[in-house]
Amino acid sequence: MNWYKRNISRLIITTMLLGTLNTFQVSALSTYTVKSGDTLWKISQSIGITVNDLMQLNELSSDSLTIGQVIKTSPETHLYTVISGDSLWSIANKFGTSIANLKTINNLTTDSIYVGQILKTMVDTMEYSVKSGDLLYSIAIKFNTTVSEIKSINKLNTDIIYIGQKLLIPFKAQTTAPQNPTPTVTRPTPVKSWPSITYIVKYGDNATVISRKFGVSSSDILKYNYMTASDWFNEGEKIAINGYAPRNYAVVPGEDSAPTKYGHLVDWFFDGKYILRRNTTIKITDLQSGKSFSAKVMGGYNHADIETLTTTDTNIMKQLWGTWNWAPRPVVIYINGMNIAASLSGMPHSFDTISGNGAAGHFDLYLQNSISHSSETSQTYVSQHYANVNKAAGILK
Repeated sequence: MNWYKRNISRLIITTMLLGTLNTFQVSALSTYTVKSGDTLWKISQSIGITVNDLMQLNELSSDSLTIGQVIKTSPETHLYTVISGDSLWSIANKFGTSIANLKTINNLTTDSIYVGQILKTMVDTMEYSVKSGDLLYSIAIKFNTTVSEIKSINKLNTDIIYIGQKLLIPFKAQTTAPQNPTPTVTRPTPVKSWPSITYIVKYGDNATVISRKFGVSSSDILKYNYMTASDWFNEGEKIAINGYAPRNYAVVPGEDSAPTKYGHLVDWFFDGKYILRRNTTIKITDLQSGKSFSAKVMGGYNHADIETLTTTDTNIMKQLWGTWNWAPRPVVIYINGMNIAASLSGMPHSFDTISGNGAAGHFDLYLQNSISHSSETSQTYVSQHYANVNKAAGILK
């Protein structure tokens, strides 16, 4: 029996003997401050859980630690001691859950319970903060659980989640998600139309300014437009005020396990601008040569403006175009398990934010229905992009 289970048992016995509170929350050795010489393996051995459990519990992507870092060492467990007159139905109502859920998390095969019995009222959970590109499906895959279980624990009525939202995730000790799961995508329901109140962004607007104009919270403004507090509002952009902006969900994270030759058609305004966010790193593969390089999204609101990450990436681009020029080429973007058909021009221009990458400026990247930032841009140039997007999707040869 590991440290966690031993101490849970002691707390349960003590509570039963004292006849005190029937409901309590146990957070056994809930945090630990990293000291010199500590490793995840050493900490895991001292408290009796696995390294993988610690990494999941703390949302760590590597086993690196820093001195003074505070890490969680156990999930929360909610327990209840059955008293006279209790039934699964009355306990389920008390804790806002279902009889089926109580039976599942307590491994019960019947509805029978007895006085003094200790029941879990919620599965062991960990808190997760929703990030850009997350869907309930991708989160469920990451933590080896199901969409329905996440929705049940968090009392969600829809699959819609927003960046920064805190979710309780079932903590399944000593289990890991499949290394190469077969993509089985549950797509959120598309949002087909704009809500009744919309707004055209003016120069200098931010979430706080806009929220005051309409008497709504700034968090709702961000949520309804799939944004984070660090995202910019672009002058002239249409945004939603009292409901979600339209989304097609033509692609969702995790649906492709690797880059593919052709990408999916993704409308820039109904999906693309929410996927290719500022500072996002993407992999771009040239359709004709198969050569790939990495880039960062600098910004853009009618199409994406991208920059090569390194001189190596820039040199690959130079090989593809020969000399810098505006002629676009069909490419496929790979990001977060999604392959997206696109068109990329080969002329660095205007602003750049990455020094030392060998390119003085950024490049235009178009998706389906992207448009130019300027009304003076040649329509021939835009039409070339549209044709290339269809080539990258395998529609045109």
